Amino acid sequence: MTLKSLVTSLTTGAAAAACVGAAVAGVTSIAAGAGIASASPVVSAPLPAAPAPDLAGPLVSTLSALSGPGSFGGNKASYVQGGLGRIEARVADSGYANAAAKGYFPLNFTVADIDQNGPVVTANVTAAAASGAVATQPLTFIAGPSPTGWQLSKQSAMALMSAVG
Repeated sequence: MTLKSLVTSLTTGAAAAACVGAAVAGVTSIAAGAGIASASPVVSAPLPAAPAPDLAGPLVSTLSALSGPGSFGGNKASYVQGGLGRIEARVADSGYANAAAKGYFPLNFTVADIDQNGPVVTANVTAAAASGAVATQPLTFIAGPSPTGWQLSKQSAMALMSAVG
């Protein structure tokens, strides 16, 4: 590109930008050189809302922590809303041990159809086991005091334990 064509492109681009800027400002005509250019009024469209934060990563981290080693009465307790009682934690630990014996761990999670409503998130979670088994289930997460910032709702945790147990 020669210097002359670069300057011509810049000048043309500046004129086009001025026309667009004027149209946005509501000006219906401006003088351009010897002629008059007419611009129709621009209909203002609302700007899109700020994009939702990427929640898939923290939700997968929450699920990975729950499917990792440890006790539901100990290090996993902060990942379940309200924690689990002693009996629930023992049942969960037993279910985890049975699933581990069947070769279901480690699990890989995929989170889709994330819908956030304030501090509550629902999503369809697909878990793929090391054995090749795959299952999808809707789960509810609550913003809460866990290392990932999200906890699995107690109802979703109980549903998962029933599905595994």
